[in-house]
Amino acid sequence: MKLSALPWLQCPACRGSEPFEVKVEAEEGGEVRAGRLHCPGCGSVFPVFDFIPRFVPSDNYAQNFGFQWNLFRATQLDSASGTTISRDRFLRQSGWDVLTGAAVLDAGCGAGRFAEIALSLGAEVFAFDYSGAVDACWKNLGPHPRLHVFQADIYAIPFREGCFDCAYSFGVLQHTPDPERALKSLVTVQGVITP
Repeated sequence: MKLSALPWLQCPACRGSEPFEVKVEAEEGGEVRAGRLHCPGCGSVFPVFDFIPRFVPSDNYAQNFGFQWNLFRATQLDSASGTTISRDRFLRQSGWDVLTGAAVLDAGCGAGRFAEIALSLGAEVFAFDYSGAVDACWKNLGPHPRLHVFQADIYAIPFREGCFDCAYSFGVLQHTPDPERALKSLVTVQGVITP
């Protein structure tokens, strides 16, 4: 976890305005490898391990997705397959071909398939997934100076309201227990969801 991500974060438990207090237990390459985020507002504590802040329990309904994406973590990455399938889909569905300097939310990042494309277009990417697929995303793309990876719940997104320039979620919402509620949750961190 990059400490530069702290101003973007908000406690998903209380939605308070106080910034997280950070306890760094291990650091590597300028990033927090292990530690804890403490909310001074409500007292909630969230672990950081393997560079990723964890805002949800590891045992959850998306566990199978995490297993799948960690087992086959490079399958859909253009950089691994030598194709442009993910890039073509990203460009076609988003309509974006330049994201230089944009703060972009990748909701349901999986192994980082579309985060890889957003990074290549110049975005600062905040990627999250409910499942342990975030570990595959980190292994595939991290450390990258413009990549931030989080394990979080789409219904309790740990980011401040209105902090992203744009957001995307490809092939994710239909797998949530309540797709409409999931979409509405994304709207709180980014004014208008595109696509």
